[in-house]
Amino acid sequence: MALRVNFLRTFLLGCVLIAAAGGCKKDVKSDKPGPDPDTNSGPDAQRAGAKPMLPNRPETDSVSWPDLSRTKWKRLDLQNPSKQNVLDCELRIDDAGVDLNIDIFNGLGTQIGFSPRQAPNKLKKLAVTIEEVGTYFVRVQAAAPKDKSVFAILCNWEEKPPEVEPVGTPDPVVPPKPIRGHRPPHHEHTPVSAAQTEDEKIENGTEGRVVQSYREGGNAVLNLDKGASAGVKVGTEGRVLEGKSGRSPLDGGQFTVTKVIDDTHSVAKTNARSLGKNNRVVFFVK
Repeated sequence: MALRVNFLRTFLLGCVLIAAAGGCKKDVKSDKPGPDPDTNSGPDAQRAGAKPMLPNRPETDSVSWPDLSRTKWKRLDLQNPSKQNVLDCELRIDDAGVDLNIDIFNGLGTQIGFSPRQAPNKLKKLAVTIEEVGTYFVRVQAAAPKDKSVFAILCNWEEKPPEVEPVGTPDPVVPPKPIRGHRPPHHEHTPVSAAQTEDEKIENGTEGRVVQSYREGGNAVLNLDKGASAGVKVGTEGRVLEGKSGRSPLDGGQFTVTKVIDDTHSVAKTNARSLGKNNRVVFFVK
């Protein structure tokens, strides 16, 4: 009888131990970490794969923690000093009730701007002081595992116009003495007719170059290498050309001459945000 009781106790104790072991295994399994929230984000989930964006121009993108695309990195290349030396960024979130973070890093990857708290109006603003021009990074992330939304980001950088040296009066040009029996070449421009199309105006216009450009208010100011001797007057219109050759107009590159300095220099204004490396122009001389 005693042997049977001892056997029953041993059997029950074994069942308890087996159940306890099964419960422990279950707890360990529940602590397994979830998937990487940037599994599907692509190269721009890392700072090294940041996509370039232009200052003063909005950029649209999206993040989604549920879809494992939590992070987007953007790269800003600041080339000219600012009036206030402040990089002022805005993050606009499309979906209500969603929280996205915006953070700013310098070229070495050191965080210099930290995301503000969740904003009820779906707009976050983050401004940082920039000590020197160069490369900077902006990171946008879904804040919580439920967050996903399309967003727009805009980083304003108001460039300081460079100091322009006054253009002095050029030395008078002495024309060469004509050679007997030789007829000098006759240079003239084709007058612009109101009936001409813009392509015809560009093709028949007088080509020149941008000597210097800088921003003033919302416009770009252009110092040009054509003046009164080329028929350029105050009010003369023209276009910035794209590329190193050809007569393809730059989008938004219309300009109007505001001042004629002398025979070979004039000043114009354009609404173009950036000329890039394009320094050729064509004047519509009438």
